[in-house]
Amino acid sequence: MSHSSLIRSGLAALCLTPVAAMAGQYVVELEAPFETPPKALLREHGLTVDETLSAGADSYVVLSADDEANVHALLRDASVTSEKISEVLFVNSPTVGGGRPAGPEPRAGHQVYVIERPIPGVGFFGLEKKQKISAGSNAAIAKLGDIIEWDHSYLTGDGTYCVYRADSPDTLREHGALAGAPIGKITPVMQE
Repeated sequence: MSHSSLIRSGLAALCLTPVAAMAGQYVVELEAPFETPPKALLREHGLTVDETLSAGADSYVVLSADDEANVHALLRDASVTSEKISEVLFVNSPTVGGGRPAGPEPRAGHQVYVIERPIPGVGFFGLEKKQKISAGSNAAIAKLGDIIEWDHSYLTGDGTYCVYRADSPDTLREHGALAGAPIGKITPVMQE
């Protein structure tokens, strides 16, 4: 294989490689919506806020930090009570299984939801298995049509936090049944 062919193959593989979790990314389950602390406090603890998924008593925030100790320190100093902190091991999406990414905004009539799926060890699964999971979700979405859209999922050692857009929780349950994916909890959220 020529040098330029190797480079093209490498670039193609890079473009098709799924997005791995950022080093030190954490999903934090909260008892109340996350109020972003002052930038100085975030800098002091070396954290960035990647995404907030607010839903009253059941809210989530995704943070990037050097380590989990920094997350605990920020939450303590910002007087934020967490229910659980999970390290993100992989970010799955429709593209991992050959599907199209979600649109930039939810479709008319769709609500954003976080689905917690109890799948022990899912973040440690090999890429081939993650691609199969993604393809299964894509196939279920294809059967259901425009009433559902998958944005992305945070895979941890205990399970997943999947961000979907759909017309109702019933559609999400039907999707889970078609995809063979367990559903632990469904929470309607505001996504930022």
